[in-house]
Amino acid sequence: MYRLFDNIIEKDGAKSFVIATKELLSRLAIEAPVLQNSKPDIAAEGEALNEEAFLYNCAYNLALAKEEGADIICAEDSSYTSLNIAKIMLLENSDLKDAVIKKLQKDSLELCLDTKVLHINEVLKNVVGFDKIKKMIEKPFDEFNIGIFNGNKTQNLETNDTILTLLGAKIVSFETQNDSDGYEILKTSKDFAEKLAGKIMLDAFDNAADFVVTNDARSFVMFDQRQKRLECCVGRDIELSIFSTAQVVLMALGCDDKSKLGLDLHKVPTTLI
Repeated sequence: MYRLFDNIIEKDGAKSFVIATKELLSRLAIEAPVLQNSKPDIAAEGEALNEEAFLYNCAYNLALAKEEGADIICAEDSSYTSLNIAKIMLLENSDLKDAVIKKLQKDSLELCLDTKVLHINEVLKNVVGFDKIKKMIEKPFDEFNIGIFNGNKTQNLETNDTILTLLGAKIVSFETQNDSDGYEILKTSKDFAEKLAGKIMLDAFDNAADFVVTNDARSFVMFDQRQKRLECCVGRDIELSIFSTAQVVLMALGCDDKSKLGLDLHKVPTTLI
């Protein structure tokens, strides 16, 4: 059994991530209702700012899923990283673990570190299987160059490349694909943050990317929701659509309904469908 975690960071701006993942799972006949009454992801960076709140929120969500006998599927990188980091921290520090256990007891919940946390890319690889996905492709991406923004992510990168290549796409490299997207300094230095993000978008554009894929809600907010501001910062038009891997897979499987893809919520329009 699975539960889809929808209480992602930047939930309003990156809602399309959850919408597309939900539709994709449905098409692949994987039952994954939303994990109800979850605590919000405050991102791994939040651990440094408020360790207690970070661990409690993650532990609460793990406990909720365990109560329903389910593992968690994450639609994007931040929540996946947060939940897995919290599991490690609680396993390695008995004092933190005891404090979280006491707090959960007040909610009538029991700490569980056995709950599996899966990224949607892992589900595509290990639960569905690439062979099945390949047979379902209706609209391959063999005419497109895709720029993948990784940022500082190290997990699921190879799987991400494999999935997009499986769809027929050519992956283009660009120098800033592992740089900071500026999100972490957005509140303290907005102009500089937007210059960082704008530089990344121009780099992808100048290296012939037809669109950019990111699986992090924070990066999506920087590149899609704020793209007009980025254009002002760098003094050039960008006009690059931003998608998650789930959205690209959905399109390859023949989905052209913008609402089911979540594309009606994007700031940058797409001409792909």
